[in-house]
Amino acid sequence: MSDTPISPDGLWSVDWRDEDQVFTAIEPTDAEIAGAASELAGYYSDAHNRRMMAHEEEAFTAEAVLAYYRELREEGGRPFLLLQGSSGAASLVGDGDLRNIEDGTAEVAILIGARNVQGRGLGTRYAIMLHVFAFEVLGLERLYISVIPANAASRRLFEKLGYEIDDSPEARDLIDDETDVTMSVSRARFESTVAASLPRIRIAKRDGAPVS
Repeated sequence: MSDTPISPDGLWSVDWRDEDQVFTAIEPTDAEIAGAASELAGYYSDAHNRRMMAHEEEAFTAEAVLAYYRELREEGGRPFLLLQGSSGAASLVGDGDLRNIEDGTAEVAILIGARNVQGRGLGTRYAIMLHVFAFEVLGLERLYISVIPANAASRRLFEKLGYEIDDSPEARDLIDDETDVTMSVSRARFESTVAASLPRIRIAKRDGAPVS
């Protein structure tokens, strides 16, 4: 990964090409968010996903998704749609974002929405892609997560990226409930842990300009 500062302005995409499959995380346009809102609402409203996100009492509508994305961006967050495709066709498999971005740190969240593709490594792959964007484009130095104790799958995912338990005030400031588990990873530890995957990832502004 480059140490050269990159302007984070504009919308970005991150690709991971693996034989005939292409995995892409895109910062969406307003029109793309609108086009994905109904499908995302279904993902967010799934009973299992709601429990893992600690949103058990909330059923999402497309309008609520649009409001969520709008609020996230107004607060300086960087949301992504996660796409998987081959032979020119891509389907939405989830979303993710970087939020609470300040002082070289941020919180990361990711959801593989469809239950039939969860547990197949997609979450790990897309999480790595978002971390590369966070560290290389945004120039961050540490990322945090906060998960409920029951979400063991999410915890295992982030442990694969080098995350460790972090009970610092900075980490605990991100919790929704006192029982939440907080973890973090530094840029150096992440890069060392997933070094074999990094050459497969390409970042580009969505106007097509590649980043070396």
